[in-house]
Amino acid sequence: MRKRALSFPKCFDPYLRYAISTDFADFDFFHKDTAVKLFFLVEFDPAAAKQGDPEKGFADAMKHHQVEFGPADDRTRYRSLRTDRSAVLDPDAVTIWDHYFSRVELSLPLKPKLRAAKDKKLRKERSGQVQGSLLIGQLDDGCPFAAAQFLRNLNPPSTRVLAIWDQDQNRLAAGIIDASGNQRVFGDIPPDTGYGLEYRRAFVPSAPPLIGLDEWMQLHLTRTAGSVDEDSCYLDADFERLAQREAHGAHVMDVLAGRIPTSSRIGPTQPNQDHRDPPTWQVGVDHASSADIVFVQFAENCIEDSTGVWLKAYVLDGINYILSFADPAKTERVIINLSYGPTTGPHDGTAALEAALWALVTYYDGVTNKPKLEIFVPAGNSYLTEGHVSYTGDKPGDQIEWTWRLLPDNPVLCFAEVWMDSAQAGGVTVTLIPPGGGAAQSIPAQAIGNGNTMWQLDVNATIVSPLVANPEPHGDYTIKVTGIGLGAQVDAYVARTDPNMGVVTGAKPSYFVDPNWEQTRSAAASCSYVNGEFDTTGSLVSGLGTLNGIATAIDLNASPRRERVHVAGGDMLANGRKAPYASAGPARGQAGLRRVGPDFAMFCDESYALQGVRAGGSRSGAVFRLIGTSTAAPQLARRIAGPAFPAATDVPTNAVETEKRGAGNIAPP
Repeated sequence: MRKRALSFPKCFDPYLRYAISTDFADFDFFHKDTAVKLFFLVEFDPAAAKQGDPEKGFADAMKHHQVEFGPADDRTRYRSLRTDRSAVLDPDAVTIWDHYFSRVELSLPLKPKLRAAKDKKLRKERSGQVQGSLLIGQLDDGCPFAAAQFLRNLNPPSTRVLAIWDQDQNRLAAGIIDASGNQRVFGDIPPDTGYGLEYRRAFVPSAPPLIGLDEWMQLHLTRTAGSVDEDSCYLDADFERLAQREAHGAHVMDVLAGRIPTSSRIGPTQPNQDHRDPPTWQVGVDHASSADIVFVQFAENCIEDSTGVWLKAYVLDGINYILSFADPAKTERVIINLSYGPTTGPHDGTAALEAALWALVTYYDGVTNKPKLEIFVPAGNSYLTEGHVSYTGDKPGDQIEWTWRLLPDNPVLCFAEVWMDSAQAGGVTVTLIPPGGGAAQSIPAQAIGNGNTMWQLDVNATIVSPLVANPEPHGDYTIKVTGIGLGAQVDAYVARTDPNMGVVTGAKPSYFVDPNWEQTRSAAASCSYVNGEFDTTGSLVSGLGTLNGIATAIDLNASPRRERVHVAGGDMLANGRKAPYASAGPARGQAGLRRVGPDFAMFCDESYALQGVRAGGSRSGAVFRLIGTSTAAPQLARRIAGPAFPAATDVPTNAVETEKRGAGNIAPP
């Protein structure tokens, strides 16, 4: 992609710089509507954060531009921020951005059809409606609120889903005639966030003509059986993500809080028992099986982008929305599952979204500030995707090169990142050489945070289409890194591009290849198969170090169970080994001061032949198997929700197994 040479505020993240330098070419609606808002996750500078009202201070300093912060009730340094495009292009604003913020990270822009937020704080009338002391939150795709596994009453039907916030700016409220012949409205723009649509179980106090989830279901009963007609219930509301019987969010939600827990869907997993025996199908009696649920539906354009690099501000707003339902006097714990994460980033706990998550769980510790917040993320599914290169310099002035393979007819932009500690990055150069002997491109180094240097590589779509302005050649790109010092560590990551579940984009993955290893050692390595893995010793491409990009921080003073942001890996029931695809540690950084692996490993596969966890789809009675650690995080969340947390089994006895399975395997809840 052709980029303009520009100077930027130091706080601007590499993807914001990329967007500006390409004139936002990858955000097509920018060129159709100048009213589109930029959407950021921002981290206030520590000095600016100590001001009485830093948000007002920044807005006053940027008085020539429209500036609006997302609502929040915490006192962390992280906020979402909306502004117009001119605010990041104004040369007079450079010092203002750097004065107020340490980091400004771009999310997918917001389209203009949104309401100006009326409230700087979150809406208080939401709190107090939670039944019990536990509230479960989920950020995902597809919430089947009318499915039987999430109903608390059948006649009349009433859902355990306390609220849904659909963040899609294209969503329109649905109209319906109620039993009294009155025109009612299903869905309303939240007055505090100002975008998307909010659906409540019931509006307390009532707010005609708005209608809640329970009343909506009661208007969609079958004439004979009196049960909910789920097809028309979702169709009339235009819940397109529930049109298919399989939905990622529906499955994860059932694992997290469904009536029948995972352990009841498989054979017994206790010692001296055979997991191949019939399931019990017993209804759960744990805390999660009856808890209220608040669901945040990611916007469609966010789901269509599988890199995960653009979701940051949406996640922060979503977590704050979930917390707005917690009454500190009644709600003791809020457990939030986020089965999402990028493959890129520093992988050392310093990514902006990861830092924001940790700041929130530190603030809401259940003692100083209530309720107690715990967040659960999966380890990732990148162990076998060949998306990570790791190398340690073995001499002064060392150099390496490897292949970045991009497939033909790929309609999306591809990114890769090379990371080093800034103290070791002096004199290092990174070059991208296109296939076919094209001109080499020297990649500029970018200082990230207080200790990292990153080189961002990008290749435009490789499909020849009228919709792609500057397609680039497919094939083998060479990444060359020179000037590596003795003992200096180099890590590189590919941004995931293959589509998320339920999305059809035609996008294809790109991946790394070590051509020297392939030519000299791969044949012999393919004959060595130990503990379910082929031997890749000596290859630059490594499955170790592939943890989810927001799952790499650690509290060195806490046990795995007491972590603040919990990370769940995946295991296999048949032999206790790591699930083949499950990502593994270690994180980048100094040994002894970094995350080694996930907290624990949870059930993901029954065997090599029978992969995935069976749980509910988007309709009552529909089940399917979802493969991936997206099913591990909700199991760990459900276990920690209580009432009891079991002892780990198959506890690792060496460093490599700890990198793969953390403190051991935990039986499914």
